[in-house]
Amino acid sequence: MMEKKFKGTTLDDFLVRDYLIKILGEGEDFVQDLYRDLLAKSLLFQQLLSKERLASLTEEELDTILEKIFASRRKRKKIIEETGVDRLKKAISDLLYGKANSWEERVEKFVKEVRGVDKKSARDIASELLHFTFPEEYVLWTGWIWDPESESGAVVFLKEEPPKRNMYGETYEEFESIYKQIQEKLTDFGIKVRGYLFVDIFLAMIYATYVDYMTLSTMHSAKGFFPPAGVMARRLLGIIRKEDLLEV
Repeated sequence: MMEKKFKGTTLDDFLVRDYLIKILGEGEDFVQDLYRDLLAKSLLFQQLLSKERLASLTEEELDTILEKIFASRRKRKKIIEETGVDRLKKAISDLLYGKANSWEERVEKFVKEVRGVDKKSARDIASELLHFTFPEEYVLWTGWIWDPESESGAVVFLKEEPPKRNMYGETYEEFESIYKQIQEKLTDFGIKVRGYLFVDIFLAMIYATYVDYMTLSTMHSAKGFFPPAGVMARRLLGIIRKEDLLEV
């Protein structure tokens, strides 16, 4: 019953196209730099979090991983300290390589083991670990992309009607269909890249543009004090450049 209802949710082609045009309008170098840096992040996760390497990770390497995740960047020291290095590595190992019947089961087990961060953030961290370690297997589902509870996130701007709680899915399988739908539409419009990384960039730019617009429309004097959309997108994706880093 739920599956039938969910399958009726179709994104608007013209909205996907218009956002894509805006993003590509930033320039070829801008888009290529974003993609290159996101690919480098994914390759780093694949290397450090491989089955062979994960057990021997140092605290510094764990810090490097958490620094590249939006939900853990500012709290990474606290997460490592309160969870403990060995417990954190075991939680990551179980998340990535343990047996589970669903994405939710895999993620919730991780959430129960991690300390120093709230549950929503822990779920976002788990999603990034899965997605960037296995970029062709798992889609990225974080709160800024779609939060069923607050009915907010980047995907709501890809359909004209107001979002509803179950509109973009309440389970991973349901949301995965929306994510793949975006990928298919981007492919139809000429974007040909392997895996889901360009979808990440596309959604990050949509959300960052919204934040930029809302900030400037409600706080006219804030211009110049908040990062532009491109910088905000990098923060969301965990690929901040040193020149854009304003705080540790």
